[in-house]
Amino acid sequence: MASVAHKLGRYEIVKHLAHGGMAEVLLARTVGIEGFERHVVLKRIRAEAARDQRYVTMFLDEARIAASLHHHNIVPVTDIGRDNGEYFFTMEYVHGEDARALLAAISRRDELVPLEHVISIACAAAAGLHHAHEKRGPDRAPLGLIHRDVSPANILIGYDGSVQLADFGIAKLGHDPRRRAETQTGTLKGKVAYMSPEQCVGEAMDRRSDVFSLGIVLYELCTVRRLFKGDSDFMTMTSIVLGYVPPPSDYRPDLPPELEAVILKALAAKPEERYQTAEELRFALEKAANKLGLSILPSSLADFMKRTFGERLEPWLVDAIPEDRDVDFDGSRSGVVSAPIDSMASAGITAKITARGSYPGVPRIERPVEAVPEREISERTTTIVPVPRTRWRTSLGIAAAIASVAAFATALWLSRAPEDERVPEGLRTPPRIELPVVDRPLPPLPTAPTLLEPAPIVMPAPASKPRPRLWKKARPIVKRSK
Repeated sequence: MASVAHKLGRYEIVKHLAHGGMAEVLLARTVGIEGFERHVVLKRIRAEAARDQRYVTMFLDEARIAASLHHHNIVPVTDIGRDNGEYFFTMEYVHGEDARALLAAISRRDELVPLEHVISIACAAAAGLHHAHEKRGPDRAPLGLIHRDVSPANILIGYDGSVQLADFGIAKLGHDPRRRAETQTGTLKGKVAYMSPEQCVGEAMDRRSDVFSLGIVLYELCTVRRLFKGDSDFMTMTSIVLGYVPPPSDYRPDLPPELEAVILKALAAKPEERYQTAEELRFALEKAANKLGLSILPSSLADFMKRTFGERLEPWLVDAIPEDRDVDFDGSRSGVVSAPIDSMASAGITAKITARGSYPGVPRIERPVEAVPEREISERTTTIVPVPRTRWRTSLGIAAAIASVAAFATALWLSRAPEDERVPEGLRTPPRIELPVVDRPLPPLPTAPTLLEPAPIVMPAPASKPRPRLWKKARPIVKRSK
């Protein structure tokens, strides 16, 4: 556990709550006159991340983006500050659990989440996402905001039945060049198991990527099973891009067809076949709930949370230290969707899978090469960090990593593209024209023509010239008088 400072700015640190790859989450309080006291969640950047300006920029962007979003399904940011070189910001404290803890508790009991509560949680998360997607800047132009990290860990469920979306740490602004410069070769933003197919292969993303991620959460809430989980990040991404998603009714027979159709549409591999907005997904879920006669009131969800976790006091009233939660709430070795090995072989994709399963493998080559170094993979951001080596070996390793990522993306694109789109336009073979088969006898072949004698040539007679006159016209004789 990281050391907890006694005070940070005007906030007194109470206890440590959690930590991630870039920041740690603390419980803090601020006091005022006349006994005023307010508890907040304080998030500060980790010391090792604070030395990298990119992480500092991401951290401050998270605070700025979240502070601009005002919606009852999004955790509000209340303050931002800096003390002794440490950046931090504060958020409203939500007394409850995240969806990951709920799934872990239900899995331990070998139970299922009631469908009305599944729909209630998903509808609230979709409403918060749609608000973020529709956010406009001071110039009233759309920001093009994408969360990129929608997962059970970032959906908070209060004991009062409220549902709020949190953690915009890797959110992307579509028109901001500073944000576009963050994603670099060899870096994957977000939890791998909750990425969209276009996010896995590095294609352009929009709000429909968040719809796919919320579809994964919806599937797992219904089945209490991990949907995408492989032996490595490479195999997990391959199952997302090429794998077959079975109907959730295979793992929950009582699932109505109306709700199953909504889940599968949200998980469509092609973005144009999904719900185009999070609001469309919410409308479809509410329509299914009304047709099935399910009550999705917050009070019903609050009663369910109390039955599941019991009456729990606020953390500043107890001395217990919050336990670290594992992402694998069901304890299974693999997810529902497995990577199609046959499709990978036909697409020319090969991988070296380590026992730790931490990073995609390298392409298979004939000549001997040195062992691939271990990589450090954080929970929130998958980044290649090679072991220190000599300068030329470092350059060789970087080049190999870039080549492997490019080969992976190209192979996956070729496996997904139609056959006629894999060859450039100028090199495509023209389509063969099939002539219709006529079921009738062919006409007889024409006989050779008979040679005839040439007709005599008759020359036309020359035109006759007019005859000259041989006489002269008589002149009248005039007699003169004497």
